[in-house]
Amino acid sequence: MNDHQMSAAITPTIILVGGPMTVDDGSSLDSRQPLIGDPASHVTHSSLATSQLWWITASSLVGRLLDSAGEGSFALLVGNRSVVELRPDDTLRRTGLRSVLPGGSSEVELIRTAWDEPLPDGYAFVHRLQNWNNQVMGTVGFKPGDPASRWRFLKGSEFYLSAAGKEIGASVVIDTSETVTGNGQLSSGLFTAFEKQRLYTPDSILVMPHTHHTESLLRSYLAWVQAGRPDTTEIPPPALPWGPAAPPDPVRYTTPVPVQAHFGVTGLVRDGRWSDPSNLEAARALLQARYDLKIGIWDLVGNPTLRRALLAPTPHDPAPTQSAPVPAGSAQRAQKRVAAKMSQRAEQEVALRAIAEHLQPLEALGWKHNEHTGSTMVLPLTADYRLWPDSDPCPLVRLEFEIVKRQSTVRVFTSMYNQVDITDYVTTRHEIFEEIASPDGCQLDMRARPILWRAPVGWADDGDWHQRASALAGRTALWRKALQDLCSQCQQIVAKRRGTS
Repeated sequence: MNDHQMSAAITPTIILVGGPMTVDDGSSLDSRQPLIGDPASHVTHSSLATSQLWWITASSLVGRLLDSAGEGSFALLVGNRSVVELRPDDTLRRTGLRSVLPGGSSEVELIRTAWDEPLPDGYAFVHRLQNWNNQVMGTVGFKPGDPASRWRFLKGSEFYLSAAGKEIGASVVIDTSETVTGNGQLSSGLFTAFEKQRLYTPDSILVMPHTHHTESLLRSYLAWVQAGRPDTTEIPPPALPWGPAAPPDPVRYTTPVPVQAHFGVTGLVRDGRWSDPSNLEAARALLQARYDLKIGIWDLVGNPTLRRALLAPTPHDPAPTQSAPVPAGSAQRAQKRVAAKMSQRAEQEVALRAIAEHLQPLEALGWKHNEHTGSTMVLPLTADYRLWPDSDPCPLVRLEFEIVKRQSTVRVFTSMYNQVDITDYVTTRHEIFEEIASPDGCQLDMRARPILWRAPVGWADDGDWHQRASALAGRTALWRKALQDLCSQCQQIVAKRRGTS
């Protein structure tokens, strides 16, 4: 099998939907063209992914694809769950995407259990995770959702789609997220993640917004497949000048709202290569206008007689090659959001500085302010260990005290989460930890960082922080004692590893 045959055998159909549009400030642009200062095409991607006009076009296509796939077929929606419209005050109003999709919708819930914890009833088994020592770290499973619904939103971590995608069995995946595609760096690592987390089977169909970056990604991905998927050593990009005081990037908040558009199928990958999308777009437009026609969309595209009799393909004009400026209206909205966030950040910093003056009872017990954020304190419960040759020394177990706007929490974390089931440890001792937290609450089933104490009070609330710190200081000794066996367990694992290395 040559390279082209290989790519054709395993590359699913990928359909891009996009095209020219006029947005809310009167600017005209094409979703496929690059924007100045936005190499990852976040602005046009966000515009399409939250556009009611885009979803009407995409759902008209996907509905007919599901008809062709047969009874019981459904589309898995990965990404946002809302569309936006512009309010009179120039702010954005979000409404549920469910209102745009014809027919009912439900959720496919994808979960990973902790260690040897069984899957709940109603969840299908997918994969058992193991660490380097063949120790079971958890089980991946999913709940399939309402079998009568054609639209099913993904709930849970997209990371596990690499294991569960094929088992979930969606005929079409609509991906409006930027989880895999949005970092702007085209590399073999990105291509591998894209392939594993989105392209599950040769006969599946992936639908995505058509942006300049999406097309660049797909063209580079196909070239990578054609070359035999080389495992290259990648040079990391240079570090950006970022710090806690740096303002957010306005591009992340820039969402032009299309008010008029000529969206359609503008990109098509079949059999591992780019194909002319005009026949598929003509079939989609015809079937959207003539809902009474009971002809499969692929029959229209693939049958020469039907194409000649029913279709009048009118290809989209090529995408503009010159870069366009970000639409001014959405850029101004983004700047307002950045200004509001910076104002809130300044308010938070002032409040946390004032609170810090009252936390001496915790500092006296060894709690230290986190150097990366002023909203947390950390208490090591063990000495620092270097777990791997190239890693920085760190405590095996630590407590983390965090103050957010309307809530404060204390969590427990172990850097040996791959070897120790911290959730099982605290839940089997729930009576002890609940008594320590009383009269406030705790949430012990949080897998990575169980919450040992939680109170509805944050940096924006008034109150006696010295008294609160004194109360936490009293709990600290009790937590040390309750977590002593966990610390010993982690230390024994480290000692055993060093003894056998």
